[in-house]
Amino acid sequence: MKKITLLIAATLMITQLEANTSVSSEMSHFVGGAVMAGGISAVVDSYYPEYKENRGMIGFWTSSAAIIVEQGVEYALHGDAKGQALDAISHIAGSALGAFVTDQYILSPVIKDSSTTGNYVGLTLQRSF
Repeated sequence: MKKITLLIAATLMITQLEANTSVSSEMSHFVGGAVMAGGISAVVDSYYPEYKENRGMIGFWTSSAAIIVEQGVEYALHGDAKGQALDAISHIAGSALGAFVTDQYILSPVIKDSSTTGNYVGLTLQRSF
């Protein structure tokens, strides 16, 4: 419950920031991308086990596609191509980091069968907050 409350509070805080091209604005897009991609990766892990091996890529591409569509709409409504592109790039960079960290370090490792390298198993460490 604490994790869900923290996630909701962080999301609300990020959505309240005013858009501009300052460092804090781009950091909010970066953090938003990381949270969004990580969250999508976790949802795929929990509810779609058949896609578990690709959960990080699904989180990254879904988050990236969403920001590209959203920034396209913002550009159509308000213009400022440079600002919209900077926001999208910041979000996509955050999505890459968030999906990677969530896939590799937060969620338990996936046992993959690879005929070239053989089977391998990961170690799972868990700690409650």
